[in-house]
Amino acid sequence: MKETLRHIKAFDYYYSLGEEKSLTSVARKFNVSKQTVTKWNKSFNWQHRVEQRDIENGKELEKKTNNAIVNSKADYRALIKKTVDEYKERLRLGRIKISRPQDLESLAKLDLLMMGEATDINKVNTFSDWVQQVNQKKKDE
Repeated sequence: MKETLRHIKAFDYYYSLGEEKSLTSVARKFNVSKQTVTKWNKSFNWQHRVEQRDIENGKELEKKTNNAIVNSKADYRALIKKTVDEYKERLRLGRIKISRPQDLESLAKLDLLMMGEATDINKVNTFSDWVQQVNQKKKDE
């Protein structure tokens, strides 16, 4: 049996049903018997195609998520750089006296951490872990 446009549309409809997939729903939609749809399912390997499409969709979602993370990191790093540059300029002009270098140190460590570089802070898995460790370090001081 050769797959036609109708078969492709039936599969696409079947896939679009998500968790509610059923051959009966496809049969109703395309006005054919459930036996016919069962034959299409087997002949055109719908189960394998569902798995493959799920894998492809998962990869696409992962790619979009990774891009969003990279863009967010770039935005945060730009903000950190701007803040550090403003701090340095105010320090140069004598508008700031160094009384709490820990604030600048925290920004520098955050920038390094976001670049994947080591800091003297123990290895952490998330930004919130890092913030908790910085806050704990401040309490200990």
